Formats: sequence, C-alpha cells, structure tokens
Amino acid sequence: MSSHKVIDLPTDYALVLQQVSEDGSDEFTVLSETLNIRRSRLSHIIAALRQKGLILIEKSSVGDAWIRLSSKGNKLVHQIWPEVQYV
Repeated sequence: MSSHKVIDLPTDYALVLQQVSEDGSDEFTVLSETLNIRRSRLSHIIAALRQKGLILIEKSSVGDAWIRLSSKGNKLVHQIWPEVQYV
C-alpha cells in the first residue's frame, strides 16, 4: 500500500496549478484572463486549492492578489507533470 495520498482535482483546478507553476506566480486578474475562466469561478477554484494547501495568496499594494504554489502544490505539479521543467 502506498503512503502517498492522491489528490483528485478537476481539470480546471489542475490547469490553474499548471499555469501558476509555469509563471512562478500570477495576478488573479491575469490568471482569469489567461485561462478564460470567469472571476467568480476562479475565486471558487482558488479558495478550494488554498484549502487543500496547494497555493498561497499574497495581496499586492495595488489591491490585486498574487497566487503562487505552496511547497505542497509544487510537489503535486511535479507528480502530475514530471517531464516539464518549471520556473
């Protein structure tokens, strides 16, 4: 039996993680536009990923939020896409 706990993520959640990983971090607004996800849907996804401990949110001085992966999120991304090199 494996000691690794598998996290089951919907496709749009995984895409958010992948995009943030590729960019290193993303502003909420830019992430919404890049992935073509409604802000309300992205807010829900970000909240769920944060609750799972996969992302961190930092407020910027201009009011937008910066999203970046936590160490747990980085580990998961590398498990999902081991062949890809990220920032």
